[in-house]
Amino acid sequence: MTTEELKRRVLELPERERLEIADAAWTSLPDPDRLALPPWQRELLEERLLSEVAEPGVDWEDLRDALWPPN
Repeated sequence: MTTEELKRRVLELPERERLEIADAAWTSLPDPDRLALPPWQRELLEERLLSEVAEPGVDWEDLRDALWPPN
């Protein structure tokens, strides 16, 4: 089965099953945190997170760890 065929078949699954597959794929990576975000994406994420949930002056790493605790 090609990658394109696999993608097509996964996208035909119910949402819950697609989420399970996405989670399994993500957690199978040896170190997902090493996948760097592009600078523009990191800036946008920081801006949105800080504007919604953070107190002024909260460091990005502290906020990230609070929202997504390390395994």
